[in-house]
Parts: sequence; C-alpha cells; structure tokens
Amino acid sequence: MNPGQAGAGYNSSDAWDYFHINSVDKDADGNYLISARDANAVYKIDGRTGDIIWQLGGQSSNFTLGPQVEFAFQHHARFLAKSENGGQEVISLYDNSAHGTENGHGHEVHFYNISRGKIIEVNTDTWQAEIVQAFHPPDDLLSKSQGSTQVLPNGNVLVNWGSEGAITEFTSDGTPIFHAYMDSGFLGLGVENYRGFRYNWTGIPHEAPAIVALQDDESGSTNIYVSWNGDTRTKWWRFYEFRDRGRRSFLGQAQRESFETVLTVDRADIKTVQAEALDAEGEVLVDTSVVKSEVMIHRFESQGGAWTSTKQALIRG
Repeated sequence: MNPGQAGAGYNSSDAWDYFHINSVDKDADGNYLISARDANAVYKIDGRTGDIIWQLGGQSSNFTLGPQVEFAFQHHARFLAKSENGGQEVISLYDNSAHGTENGHGHEVHFYNISRGKIIEVNTDTWQAEIVQAFHPPDDLLSKSQGSTQVLPNGNVLVNWGSEGAITEFTSDGTPIFHAYMDSGFLGLGVENYRGFRYNWTGIPHEAPAIVALQDDESGSTNIYVSWNGDTRTKWWRFYEFRDRGRRSFLGQAQRESFETVLTVDRADIKTVQAEALDAEGEVLVDTSVVKSEVMIHRFESQGGAWTSTKQALIRG
C-alpha cells in the first residue's frame, strides 16, 4: 500500500492491514464465507475447525479463474446456492477493482477500469471458477471503497456502487432497469454508501390518523378528509356518521390512492364523523377519533372590481 491509504502502516496510528475482513456469511452447514479485501480473496472456512476449505482469488487461489472472475478489493461476499453433492457452489460479491487514498494524496490502485457486481460458480471437482453473470455500471463507475451485490427473490440484482454514491437494479441478464445517485446537494461532498439493499417495507405509525369533515351549505354536501402519516398498509377507508347513543351509520367507502383520501357525501347536515382503515384483506387496522363537522362559511370580497368567493371553516357545535 501507499502512504495515505487506510491500513498502509506508515505511522503508529495506522496499523498495517494486510487482510481486512469486510463481510462474513454463514451457510446451512455452519461454514463461513469471508471476504478479505486487502488480500483480494474470498475464503470458505470450516465452522467447526476453523480450517480453510478453499480460497478463491488472491495469492495461492485454489481455483483456476475463468474470464471475468478475477476481482480485487471486493466487498459483500455471499453464499447463494450449492449442488446436492456440494461440488458446485454459487456466490455473489461486489468487485471494487480499485483501492484509493483516504486523504486525497498518493495514488489509487486499479485492477480494472470499472467496478462490477458478480455472481460466480466455483467447482471443487474440477477446481474451476466461472462467471455466471457480471453486472456493469451504466456510467462506468469505479469505486475505491464500499459496495454490495444483492440477489433479489425474483432473480434481479441490486448493486450498490459504494464510494460512488449510486445504486442500480438489474434483471438477471444484466439489463439495468433502475439507476440513481444519492445527491449530497448543498453539502458539496459526494454521498458514499457502504451497503445497499432492497426489501419490502411496512410503515406502522405510532400516531393516530387525522380526520376532518367540511360541510358546504352552498353545495349541500360534506367532504370528509382522512390521512395516516407513515402508513403503508391501508387500502380503503370506510366512513361513518355518529348518531345518538353512540350508534353510527355507514356513509361510504373510498380507495386510498395517495396520502390523503376524501369522501364526498351529498348531505350538509352531518354533524359527527369517524373513519376506519382497512388493509388488503379487509381487516380493520385502526379507527380514527370521532370529530365534529366544520361548516364552510362563504365570504364575498371585491378584488379589482370583481367579486370573488372565499371560504372559512367554522366548527358547528
């Protein structure tokens, strides 16, 4: 390594980092896949004895590397699949192919002109390693640090370009279908991202839904608005009018299509309302509070010789 690079060992506060583990994965047999960035190698380790089962890449690789398999300064090695007899295994990793300086001084080490996400098959019967698929960055990115390759359940692959601050989703044949940069805006420095993953996310708010009903005596209707900040499960809203002795009657139902949902009722005499959120299976998630309707008061003002109508809300007691 060169002065200025992390782990170069050129002073007492920066120890020589000859190995640099940056990912560990465990398979169903209890064995480990370890990525050693500074050794340019991935190791499979026996989970019981700690012995090296095989080494892929780097000095003294156990495998003959086919075209495009060679990698350097890699991140995020993961087990993907194994044959029944265990002779063939498929792994994924992020091939940086570059190492850079932390302080902008010195020079960068490049093994290839771009970084790539890779899926590799290793065969311990033939001791050959072959590329299954390599995922090339749309903008010829080369990241000196960080990065990840995630194989999604549908076969697509999400590659995070580490220090380049970008992320790309590919189909299984390597076609990019989504590419984006994490902009730092006014901060001035480029955003870097150590890992990038795509998962289903469910928002379950701690706060109660918001609801308001606005009566318009002029049109003879009532608009009921409801929203639940942070929620991702609601598919429908049901609306009710509250009557005497706590009884409620159904007013209507509206599909949730955006942040706020509105139901318009052709009545202007609704005094108290409530709504409930339904998920995709029709189960009730939450009830809103019971609120009184607000009456829209029309005011007419003269602007430049023309009369315009404005509205204000007044809570009806």
